[in-house]
Amino acid sequence: MAKFLTILFVEASLEPFPEDLLKDIKVRQYFSKIKKSPEDIMLDASQHGHLMESLPNKDKRGRPDIVHFTLLSCFGSILARENRLNIMIHTVNDKIISLNPDIRLPKNVDRFNGLILQLFKDNQIPPTTSEPLMALAESSLPELIQKLRLEHDLVIEFSVKGEQLSSSNYSKLIYEATNPLLIFGAFPHGEIESLPHDLVDKKIAIYEEGLDLFAVVSQILASQQLFEENFLSKSNGKTDKNLAWE
Repeated sequence: MAKFLTILFVEASLEPFPEDLLKDIKVRQYFSKIKKSPEDIMLDASQHGHLMESLPNKDKRGRPDIVHFTLLSCFGSILARENRLNIMIHTVNDKIISLNPDIRLPKNVDRFNGLILQLFKDNQIPPTTSEPLMALAESSLPELIQKLRLEHDLVIEFSVKGEQLSSSNYSKLIYEATNPLLIFGAFPHGEIESLPHDLVDKKIAIYEEGLDLFAVVSQILASQQLFEENFLSKSNGKTDKNLAWE
């Protein structure tokens, strides 16, 4: 039975402004105007879309808000409050962010971006502690998944192109695992590109259309909590006639 969940957000649109773009005169003029260094600015398509035309894979980059909203949903869940949720982030540039369950993330996106920029500079937050709230490392996605598979007996990728399951079915699947790992793409469009199929046990869709990531994760965590409560009620000889899954 699932007592603890690990969530991995992959190819996340989370990075400082790429210095490679400084070759463009428009980009250099932009930074001259704002009087800041690229390492002090988070790449954000809402502000820098006109400067990202030459950026490889630009449709999957520059969306720190996706990660921010989703993390707030995760850490606001009952599972997180019960210290039963472990969250990791793999970024589009193969940076790995580990988050301490005790972290309290800022709700303001600008403050969140500032926190991530500090992490990219110092490799951990706070910079001098043996128990950081956030830590940064480097790894390709296949290397990371291979390592995590040693600690998890079920690896699930959630994708609109996966097998569509009802909330009761995917919640049961997760609940019956000992140490499940749930993988989500943390970018605006497309599929996860660097995840080998043989490293995933199941590819699941929770709806026939694409949904915002924070909505998907909130639905899964809430369904998991409800499934556990129902399972324990039945184990204790109780039933909830108002409980409906479909």
